[in-house]
Amino acid sequence: MNRLTITNIFTALLIVVVIILFLRVSSMWKETAAENEALKKKLVQVRDSLNVLHNDIDTLRMQTPGLGEYMTTIQLHAAKLKFAATNSNWGLADYELGELGETIEAAEALHAIKNNVNITDVLSSLHETQLPLVKQSIDQKNIKAFESAYTQTLATCNGCHKSAGYGFIHIIPPTHEPVANQEWKIQ
Repeated sequence: MNRLTITNIFTALLIVVVIILFLRVSSMWKETAAENEALKKKLVQVRDSLNVLHNDIDTLRMQTPGLGEYMTTIQLHAAKLKFAATNSNWGLADYELGELGETIEAAEALHAIKNNVNITDVLSSLHETQLPLVKQSIDQKNIKAFESAYTQTLATCNGCHKSAGYGFIHIIPPTHEPVANQEWKIQ
């Protein structure tokens, strides 16, 4: 074999390899284009799902009570707690303390910060330190211990109000029944 024949064979092989590579790249490009199209469709679905999720979250935010609503509920349960204990209705006092705790937990979930005061931390501290003292006084049916724990609890609330710039909200023990349609004494 002469050099020309070898060169022609080599050139022919090279052309065949180039054609095969071209066909393979072309095939891969078509596959990639199809995969890219499928990926685009999935990304559009994800984007649409995220938009729906954002709308749902916005709707839930609008339906969720704010800190003020929770504080008003806390104030009502605190007043009812006081009247129940004052009338030695310890079962009702324990129930209202439970409701008070649940409302505090719900308010904690807001993760509210007012004027650089982390309300969640204050509520958590109140829940972990003050409320157990109130619970203990209720369990012992000890009105003097209750009065002390209750006063400390209100002082903690008022301290937070003041620190957060809401010192004009000053909670005191109730002077009259918070609701007129509830019997406080045990029948």
